[in-house]
Amino acid sequence: MDAKEFGAFLAQVRRERNMTQAELAQQLHVTDKAVSRWERGIGLPDINTLEPLADVLGLTLADLMHCHDSRQKDNNPPVPLEDFFTMLRRQHTVDWHSVRTALLALSIALALWGIFACPGRLAVHWRTLSDGSLQADGWMSSLVIFPLFAGFEFLSLELWNNFEQTGYYRRWGEVNLIIIHAMSFGTPLTRLMRLVLDLLFFFCFGFLLPCCEAWLILLN
Repeated sequence: MDAKEFGAFLAQVRRERNMTQAELAQQLHVTDKAVSRWERGIGLPDINTLEPLADVLGLTLADLMHCHDSRQKDNNPPVPLEDFFTMLRRQHTVDWHSVRTALLALSIALALWGIFACPGRLAVHWRTLSDGSLQADGWMSSLVIFPLFAGFEFLSLELWNNFEQTGYYRRWGEVNLIIIHAMSFGTPLTRLMRLVLDLLFFFCFGFLLPCCEAWLILLN
């Protein structure tokens, strides 16, 4: 059994119970995006969430773990319980939603620090003198530049989130016929491409602007 099989079972049972993702998420005290990720096979619930999830769906914990509704007859034998826990132990993926939240909080904190630490005008552009030293020749109000940084950080993180929600690494893989031949979900090449793209988005869309804010504060 894999995460996609668990996700398909979860979605099926939820629909049979006439529940929306938002209603299920509300009862579990998680976000509807988390439920959506589970059902798409992107991740699995935390171990501490499994028992409440089973209770909400009217299943036993064993039935949920086996992806088997004991009230329905089928000829498929349940998956051994230890296989499910083995699968849970393999899930060491990064929670990029939490990373984006932390980056936005960092950007806002740096913006507030910059406004209070550098009141009034601050240098935003420098030119090199003949002796190699730098001289400021561009100025902007801290009440303008730092909120701009925080706003651009929010937009960048939202763009990153939209790319992730639409499965950007799978869409990019479809463009290249050579890669699509080599890529099958779970292969080392797929995991490597996802890691490279996630790190690219982390540095370019998340980490770069807070670094610029910190650099601007230190120079002033």
